[in-house]
Amino acid sequence: MSDTSTTTEAKAQFPMIKMYTNHGCGWCHRVHITLKELSLPYEEVLIDLDNPRPEWFLKLNPRGLVPIFEYTLSASSPTITLTESAAIVSFLTDLYPSHLLPSITTSEAAPPSSDAISAAHLKYRMTFFTDTYFTKINPLMFKLVGSDQGDPQAKIVDEIISLLEKEIEPLLVDAAPFFGGSQKITVVEAMTTPFTLRLHDFSNDKIFPASLAERMTGPTLPNFSRWVKLCMTHPSVTYVWDKEYFVPRIIERLPLAKKKYAVK
Repeated sequence: MSDTSTTTEAKAQFPMIKMYTNHGCGWCHRVHITLKELSLPYEEVLIDLDNPRPEWFLKLNPRGLVPIFEYTLSASSPTITLTESAAIVSFLTDLYPSHLLPSITTSEAAPPSSDAISAAHLKYRMTFFTDTYFTKINPLMFKLVGSDQGDPQAKIVDEIISLLEKEIEPLLVDAAPFFGGSQKITVVEAMTTPFTLRLHDFSNDKIFPASLAERMTGPTLPNFSRWVKLCMTHPSVTYVWDKEYFVPRIIERLPLAKKKYAVK
């Protein structure tokens, strides 16, 4: 990670950021994308998720989950430790205004301007989109993992495509090329692409049915198809994702994953 991990020169500057991560984890992937888009240097500590967490790690996060994010403003400042990817992304976008989120400026002495209202509405739409994806679509990815191949998985694929068409496709009507007409990726892409990417790249008839990738990038979802193809190839997304490395590892671990997410 030579272009984003902390170099000797960057270590002499503050803030200091250390991230405990695993490149196979979609939740960590969200934070990596955000850091890349904000051009923030950081040090990463790779965590092996196949083995029990060491005691020092559990002191940082007793839940044993990644990412863990440490932020130190200066040599005299305390280190802030954060967990949970959505909260970390929110922390970063609050501290570093950027293209990821619209800027909203208001005054107590005057009513909101039309620009402020437009920005607040766009932020609302971003929140609505992300919430819709993670309440409607993402749970089906884990259900798909735990289901048997054949008809059980095929039915879930049908459900995913149906929900994408009903719930997500209309929300991308003005994605040109990114959410809300943005020319650069937004917090919407940072939050959701790690999971749309996995839906697509795991569709190889070993993990998920190959038909899933074909249908989610097909003509019945023109807005979503165009958008997701662009997102999956964006440099901020691909720099920690190596499909050729991770897909075989997922296949090796699939029996354990199926037990964990078994449909009951």
